[in-house]
Amino acid sequence: MDIKDIVGKRFPRFGVNKRQEIARLLYEISKKEDVSFECIIDGVLRGPTKFADIKDYLTRRRFPRRTASPGRFTAYLPDLDLDPSKKASIKKRKINPKNIYADKKSEKSPLSIRLKKAFPRADFKTITSLKGYIKDKRFDIKDHNRRRDNFFVVREGYDFFKHCPCTSKALSCGYNIFNLGFGCVFECAYCYLQEYTNSPGIILPSNIEDFFKAFKGTGRSLRIGTGEFTDSLALDSITGFSTMIIDFFRRHPDAVFEFKTKSDNIKNIISAKPADNIVISWSLNPQSVIETEEHHTVSLERRLDAAIKCVKAGFTVGFHFDPILDYEGWEIDYKRVVDQIFSALDRKTVRWISLGTLRFAPALKKTIEMRFPQTRILDGELAPDFDRKMRYSESIRIEIYRKMLTWIRERSERVPVYLCMENKNVWKSVSATSRKGLSTALL
Repeated sequence: MDIKDIVGKRFPRFGVNKRQEIARLLYEISKKEDVSFECIIDGVLRGPTKFADIKDYLTRRRFPRRTASPGRFTAYLPDLDLDPSKKASIKKRKINPKNIYADKKSEKSPLSIRLKKAFPRADFKTITSLKGYIKDKRFDIKDHNRRRDNFFVVREGYDFFKHCPCTSKALSCGYNIFNLGFGCVFECAYCYLQEYTNSPGIILPSNIEDFFKAFKGTGRSLRIGTGEFTDSLALDSITGFSTMIIDFFRRHPDAVFEFKTKSDNIKNIISAKPADNIVISWSLNPQSVIETEEHHTVSLERRLDAAIKCVKAGFTVGFHFDPILDYEGWEIDYKRVVDQIFSALDRKTVRWISLGTLRFAPALKKTIEMRFPQTRILDGELAPDFDRKMRYSESIRIEIYRKMLTWIRERSERVPVYLCMENKNVWKSVSATSRKGLSTALL
């Protein structure tokens, strides 16, 4: 029987909103503790019968650390809406689009030619424009699940690069974004790109030269990268963007350019002439997290092996522990990854390390549940925080960052370490952990 039906049958006197909150709490407790709804309800019915008391009991059981802390805690309890038809495919498969759409200004571009050659069986179609193609069309989670089937090659005319949209009330790390594409071929359960279910597929720009022209007009030194709306290297064997980017920024040594990836697609990187202002970075998590939450990405071993190869080719590297997940035994797993980094690489070749805990907009919670019903990331005690994003409590985040910083400083006192999208109080509390502390100057 559906959990909503069970709640309606057991609590017939409660209104719709109250039943919704009870159903949500029962579902999350059942999933987290691996017990049946009926078992939890039977325990509830032996206790208080008022809604406020039942909700209080279930909330304390679901969020024991949050409710035990001083101050008011309000859980985010949206309607439970599970649709099996919207489940994402986590079965590993090669990138093989069925359709390649190019706007009229891009159909004869070098990128379109490369895509035709790489995917000869794809149906290549010319469209007037991306804007015209998506007009009057509606896309949803099911379309997002099929995004790898549809590639779009378009001539971009704006938003070539911009300041990183750091979350409200957070201390910025000064990052800037080169928007070389939209959409990722990987399937990470926590990915915020799931918010953009109105996208028709993987979008790639055909006019990278215009991005370079736009950069020349800034006249400023920047820390810049391509990893906001897409993985920097996942498709690089097809696009060839990295070689062009390295050649361009070699001539602009005041800027620092970062490729950020979860792949080991570095063939073009290591064949290029290295430059001091080019950094190749990897998002890292323990292998257990990679296997369960970062689908289609390469293993931790392959990421570190790729970093070693890039260093041997003359590049410096960076690492991003983002998102760090809070679960039983996380300390052992993450400390092991820190040790693996510095056992594999000379600390002088590590340009920076960032730390960020799991966070996402509240509306994304239901999307994650539908697309990844098997995920455990939502079992954590997440609730809207200083920027209204779902986060662990500030005390938990500080504890995580302090331990991570301590482990890193045990291996290197000099490598810059910074927090991603965190408030000033967290920065201050964590930085006091060690003599060297956190870094804000990264250029």
